[in-house]
Amino acid sequence: MPRLMRILDRMAARAAAATGALGELAVLAMFAHMALDLIIRLVGGGTPEGMPEAVARIYMVMAVFLPLAGLQVTGRQIEVGVLADRLRGWPRRLQRLAAALVTVAVAGLFTWLSFDVAWVATLRGERVVLTGFSLPVWPGRWAVVAGFGALALAAVAQLVRVAAGREPVELAHGG
Repeated sequence: MPRLMRILDRMAARAAAATGALGELAVLAMFAHMALDLIIRLVGGGTPEGMPEAVARIYMVMAVFLPLAGLQVTGRQIEVGVLADRLRGWPRRLQRLAAALVTVAVAGLFTWLSFDVAWVATLRGERVVLTGFSLPVWPGRWAVVAGFGALALAAVAQLVRVAAGREPVELAHGG
């Protein structure tokens, strides 16, 4: 069991780091795109076609969903600690086990459902039709799959640890 935990912890940490890095790149690309938009507005007097659509349908989706696993493995996810912080012993373990199970179930379900949506969008070549061209937006669909998939993996690693009676590993930010 300790070997399995180490492997799962390592896989979860790597998935969180990879999706987090992609999320950071998406934010940088979004800022560059918005800066270019601003410069073009100031110089040319209008917004280039497709700029708002690219930001809203690709970059923002990536910035929101890709970092989910990183939040989970660093212990910075949203949680209600009013009661949980007061629990000790087996009630605390039971609460952590239930939370991990719910997270695995929800993240797994969202991964599965978003995979189907992303697959269909990719096969159809989902695009936003603009006046001068059409912007492919299907890549943003895969960010949802990757984000929830990495979150599910991180939650599975935490579930195995809690089920074995160990505390979940919460990496330092960037770890």
